[in-house]
Amino acid sequence: MYSALSPNLFPSTTGRVRRAALTSLLAAALACLAPAAVLAQKKPKPALSAKEARRVVAATQGFGLSTGAVKVKTVGPAGTAPVLVEADVTAAVRLEWVEDERVPQTGGVFKQKRWRAVEFRTGDRAWEEFDLVSTPAFASRLEAARLALEELVTEFAAQQAAAVKEDDARADAVTVPTQAEAEGDKKDKKKRDAEKKKAEEAKKVEPLTRGALTVKQLSPMGSSVIAEVVVAASFNLSRDARGKWRVAEVSAGGESAGDLAALWLSADARKAERARADLAALGEALEAFRRERGFYVAARDSVVLLDHLSPRYAKRIVRLDPWHNPYRYEGTPASYTLASDGPDGKQGTADDVTLSR
Repeated sequence: MYSALSPNLFPSTTGRVRRAALTSLLAAALACLAPAAVLAQKKPKPALSAKEARRVVAATQGFGLSTGAVKVKTVGPAGTAPVLVEADVTAAVRLEWVEDERVPQTGGVFKQKRWRAVEFRTGDRAWEEFDLVSTPAFASRLEAARLALEELVTEFAAQQAAAVKEDDARADAVTVPTQAEAEGDKKDKKKRDAEKKKAEEAKKVEPLTRGALTVKQLSPMGSSVIAEVVVAASFNLSRDARGKWRVAEVSAGGESAGDLAALWLSADARKAERARADLAALGEALEAFRRERGFYVAARDSVVLLDHLSPRYAKRIVRLDPWHNPYRYEGTPASYTLASDGPDGKQGTADDVTLSR
């Protein structure tokens, strides 16, 4: 019996022909093996499309983000539970320039201050306070993440200030051209335009990344700044009773936010306390108004109410409840009702917060 590679298979051929035949046999064998290799290297089918994952992440419980704020990086394969989605989420955070409570103050006019993260955007014109979104189990992790963000913004702001200072120094060093120089040839003008463009580019600061956080831009607003922040996060997706995808858990920097439903229930409880305090303050202002005038404000609008109470009776103007909806007021000369529509934003439901006289 002949070996598969025996030269006796081709007794009348030259060595060159034998090599060509061998090459053909090897090519045929590789061609047969190729499909199996391709199948072995083929990536598993994702559980859902990147577009659908982006939509689900944007609608994470408590959020109503634009899908453009979510950049999906990976989606877990079909058949896994839960499905892991890795994504970058662009968010906005408002920070205030406050007295630094962590260091002893001298008691003088100049206080040591720092940036303090106050609230973050959860949707179109919707913001949540860091102090309200917490649970006892999550408080320490939330504070650590908040501190990391504040330190990153402080570093970014310092780089931005240095870039502006350098640009100002460069501008001061530029001499004003004479009329003859100003009327120079086009080459000189192009050179000046290029230098001007370079100076403008110098004002920009590259995004700064630390861990799961990246600060891209700071926009000043009086004593506050709005930071554009990108968060690299992991989202565990599962199907609800109706078969729809939902985010069950969120993690960033290796830290989980825990049970989202419990987190928002705790936040709503804190907000209800805030709403009761707001209504109590408005009630005190109404009583002061009645003692002086002999009657309550007759109106069916909280805006009209505040027009009557501020600033003589109400030192602090409170128009929106903690869920960002207007407080309601209905009053006659003899009685009134103040109310917040609560978490669901609907009037006359069980979660309303009210005060009546």
